[in-house]
Amino acid sequence: MKGKFGKLFWLGVTLTIGIFTAFICIRTLTDMVRTNARSRELRTKIEQLEKKISADSAFIHQLNTSPDFLEKVAREQYHMQREGETVYILE
Repeated sequence: MKGKFGKLFWLGVTLTIGIFTAFICIRTLTDMVRTNARSRELRTKIEQLEKKISADSAFIHQLNTSPDFLEKVAREQYHMQREGETVYILE
């Protein structure tokens, strides 16, 4: 009887450890998959933001170096005008 009980005990311990290990492995794998997906999303967002930064930097450079471009932007976006000018806005 002692031998049979001992085998069942160790079988139970082994199964418990195996199930616990499987649970931890599965949880770790799901966390890893989620982390990789989030990482891909963030890389895409970083690329988009870097493109936007590049475009904005070029725009700022053009504003700082070209008085004609600065005047064009001021007139189109902010409806500015020179003294004595009459501007008609058509939409």
